[in-house]
Amino acid sequence: MLARSIADHRGRICLILALLLLCAPYAALALWLLRTGSLHSLAAYLAAVLIQMVLCAALTRSWRGFLLLQVPILILCAAIAAYTLSFGILPGRMVAYVLLTTNWEEVRGFFTIWQGARLLIVAIAYFSLYFAASWGAPRSAPLRAGFTPLRWIVLACAVALAAFGALDGAALIDGLAASPVIGTGFFIAGPVIDVRRVTSGSGFVRVPYRAQPVAQRELHIFVLGESSRRDSWSVYGYARPTTPYLSQHRDELILFTHAMADANTTVFAVPMLLTGMHPDVFDAAAVHGSIVDLAREAGYRTAWLMNQDVGISLMVGIKADRMVYPPSLHSTAAGDLPFDGTLLKPLRDELARGDRPQFIGLHLIGSHWPYQMRYPPAFASYAPTAGLSFLSAFTGMTDERVVNAYDNSVSYTDWLLGQIIDMARQLEVPATLTFVSDHGEDIYALDGRAGHGTATFSRHQYEIPAFIWMNEAFRRAHPDKLAALRQNSDRLVRSHNVFYALADLMGIAWPGSRPQESFASSQYAPDASTPYYIGAALGEAGH
Repeated sequence: MLARSIADHRGRICLILALLLLCAPYAALALWLLRTGSLHSLAAYLAAVLIQMVLCAALTRSWRGFLLLQVPILILCAAIAAYTLSFGILPGRMVAYVLLTTNWEEVRGFFTIWQGARLLIVAIAYFSLYFAASWGAPRSAPLRAGFTPLRWIVLACAVALAAFGALDGAALIDGLAASPVIGTGFFIAGPVIDVRRVTSGSGFVRVPYRAQPVAQRELHIFVLGESSRRDSWSVYGYARPTTPYLSQHRDELILFTHAMADANTTVFAVPMLLTGMHPDVFDAAAVHGSIVDLAREAGYRTAWLMNQDVGISLMVGIKADRMVYPPSLHSTAAGDLPFDGTLLKPLRDELARGDRPQFIGLHLIGSHWPYQMRYPPAFASYAPTAGLSFLSAFTGMTDERVVNAYDNSVSYTDWLLGQIIDMARQLEVPATLTFVSDHGEDIYALDGRAGHGTATFSRHQYEIPAFIWMNEAFRRAHPDKLAALRQNSDRLVRSHNVFYALADLMGIAWPGSRPQESFASSQYAPDASTPYYIGAALGEAGH
């Protein structure tokens, strides 16, 4: 008798604990809607949740069955709540872009940074406790299958709440979108399908820029880096000599000391960089051309050489005269990319085709995690790095091996840029090389946080290296551009300015030209007011 009493008491405690854990993310979303939305949104949300709960209860005969049936729905609810509370917005198109352009390497990489590791630890602990409490809940009554009078009352309340929410159509949609089941359905049927069409390139509509033909024969190389933080480049003052080539040839560079990424994640930063779209109006579905299209219209022979996720280029509709992809599309999905030096041979081939103006873009994997996989053994100048794995940052403790590996990746990028500049230096025609990173990177040992694309960040996720190299022929041919670049080198430069600056360097004129947005123009006006993308939501990253 005593044993049964103890078991019943334990079952009640488990039931109460499981219900508290079940209600927590729902309550968090309800409070968020109450603060930021209208009462109509909150009513619609509560109606959807009540109907969901009643239907689950009707399908089960015990509290244990009811609670275990909730597990997949609770995971969805917790994910929606975590994202919404972090970024202040419900999941939408931007989240779909991140999900559909993220490979397994990115996912594993996220959980190696301390923010991701902490989130994973909390999630494992939370759902383990919920599952244990649900398993300890009573197996039989008082939960009965079917629709009891109490459930009819709850359903009636849900209908009344839904009717109140329906008084405001937009608020009704917002409220339903916050519910885990209906909201996930909305997300898959809407943003996911739209974004899949955009990222596959199947729905891309190209709109002509109406660029005027360029008469002069010139060469312009654009190198797009990855996850480069400005403070880890010695040419910018970092203590370690991570960029010996660039430091030695600093007098040949226009070094931008205040360059900022418009976003701290590739899926937003790169499209804005290649199209000139501002963060506050950015919509990948509205992209109808890129710097490659503009160059082709102006008569440039174009090439786009990738050692990166091809999904980003497809999303922007990159279509060059020559496209070079990673050795295997499977290697991109798995994250098993070769070193960036693999692009040097196709670059040499393109330079040998110098029969007309040329624009060549190189999209690097750069310093993306795992850092120790981004450079050959000969560039392991800083040690130790041995033993780094996807678990290295789980403790959130300082690990000098991570810093060493990152710095080695920067040194390799410096070598690669030196190789490209030396190739271009041999040409007699005017030539430029523009380098900019898509976004920066946090390193736990240096910043107390790690990675990029997170809701919490340091300035290093946005502060990026950027420079322009010009040969003597270009300097002689375009003294006005040289003067403007020098004048603007210490001013704020943002991702969306790169499109206009590249066009300016190439001498392209078209109706949509905006000299005030080009840091290669004397009319340049820095943009200090437009917000930044923080993860998948707009916010202030600071300058």
